[in-house]
Amino acid sequence: MDVQSLLLLRPLSVFMCFVALITLRKEHLAGRSWLLWGLGSIMAAALLHLIPLPPAMWQALPGREDVIAVEKLTGLSDVWRPLTLTPMNGWHAFAALFTPLAVLLWGLQLSRDDLFRCLTLLIGFGALSGLFGLFQAIGDPKGPLYFYRITNNGSAVGLFANRNHAAMLLACLLPMLALYAAAFAANDAQLRRRRLVAVVIAIVLVPLILVTGSRSGLLLALIGLGAAAFLYRQTAAPLAASKKQGKFGNGLVLGGAVAAVISLGFVTYIFSRAEALNRLFAGSGSEDIRTDFWAVSIDLFWKYFPTGSGSGSFVEAFQIAEPNAYLDSTYLNHAHNDWIEVAMTWGLPGLMLIAGAIWLYVRQIIAVWKRADSRHRPVAMARMASVLLVILALGSFADYPLRTPSMMAVFVIVSLWLVEAGRGKMAVATGTASADRAREAH
Repeated sequence: MDVQSLLLLRPLSVFMCFVALITLRKEHLAGRSWLLWGLGSIMAAALLHLIPLPPAMWQALPGREDVIAVEKLTGLSDVWRPLTLTPMNGWHAFAALFTPLAVLLWGLQLSRDDLFRCLTLLIGFGALSGLFGLFQAIGDPKGPLYFYRITNNGSAVGLFANRNHAAMLLACLLPMLALYAAAFAANDAQLRRRRLVAVVIAIVLVPLILVTGSRSGLLLALIGLGAAAFLYRQTAAPLAASKKQGKFGNGLVLGGAVAAVISLGFVTYIFSRAEALNRLFAGSGSEDIRTDFWAVSIDLFWKYFPTGSGSGSFVEAFQIAEPNAYLDSTYLNHAHNDWIEVAMTWGLPGLMLIAGAIWLYVRQIIAVWKRADSRHRPVAMARMASVLLVILALGSFADYPLRTPSMMAVFVIVSLWLVEAGRGKMAVATGTASADRAREAH
């Protein structure tokens, strides 16, 4: 909560939410209102964690014995406390949700074409982060290109503080690049340029992921690479000038890109600092104790079940039960497994929110992948989005990517891509109604 940029980001996010609400219309929500309801439910639950409760009520919550004992020792009585053990952290957690809310409120108002243009925007953002990572890898580990006081110095973290988050974004770029190169260009010349750009960026991504030192990022990149090959094969359109050789040409481009990426990976491993591979195959180190952290967090889940320890309370709740062997000058900021941390801090309601999100996701991807029009742009984007959400979900088993503002924004945009394919008829109906109203006014 002490990152200086939050002094600008959070007030700006609240202001942008206010402005977006002024221009939001009912037709913007057609087919996508459940996204707003989902985020609204999360924010409402976070706010409920902050409402002061009478002593008899909060003292009856599970796991509050330590707080009650401290109050008796200090002579405090009849103090109203909220559900969360750490009210100040809970307010910060609630404030952090205004950033994805602002992105969602503005994203809902984008036209279909503008929403799909966000693909180029995210590719550019990821490439910029990767470029910074490249300079970090070859520069001073304590140099000015590291923007955060607490970070993985010496690793290619890019615009992030955490190498796992940086590598995860790079892994997400691979399916994005596949769709960017596959189709939706205005003409053959533009399509050729897109494919060239996509191949070049993909080739550069491989050594960047390897030098991040992120083992989870490396595994996610392999998933992203496989998904990219599949998405490209499903979506790629042959050039108009050579439709007879379209399949052969697409296969040649795909095979050449995959071969180049794999070859460059081996070259990086042999001649450079493939830290991610070295850490993957190395023996257990200091970071492998995270499984012990997970075990303690699971014990805390049962201690505070079913209400949880409260929003934003992980650090202090974990310190109560932290094994003596791990007591030192550092502290554990997160469980490094967001699935466990949400369950521990939000209890049964958190698990219900997760279950609801999974159910909505599964329902959406079944509808998308059953469709036969794989080269229809909204369908292709939705399929890519379904893969990206899997990458983010898997990455959350070993870290906390969706607690960073930028990755929360990426998650929202990807979610909008996912639901766009199901809005075809609604969008047409809305457009027809608007045209009819325009004719009547004329």
